[in-house]
Amino acid sequence: MKRDYHKLSLDAADSRRNILTEGIALNHLVGREFQIGEARLLGVRLCEPCAYPEQMTTAGIREALVHRGGGLRAAIVNGGTVRPGDSIVVV
Repeated sequence: MKRDYHKLSLDAADSRRNILTEGIALNHLVGREFQIGEARLLGVRLCEPCAYPEQMTTAGIREALVHRGGGLRAAIVNGGTVRPGDSIVVV
């Protein structure tokens, strides 16, 4: 699915994220364990987009995603299968 950010039309892969989320406040997951599919994770810290994705994809992507397309660094507590459409559940 494409999203439009600051006149850029981006595919999910353009964000260079391992897991793309929608409708969840990532800052609420910092310091908390959560589950996606069979995997259990611990939210470690928020991270804003850096220059690296822009070098790998499209000029302007960093500016387009700042404060709206950042990410969450997470530690894997227990691995497992994660499938498209799996919910994020705080445990």
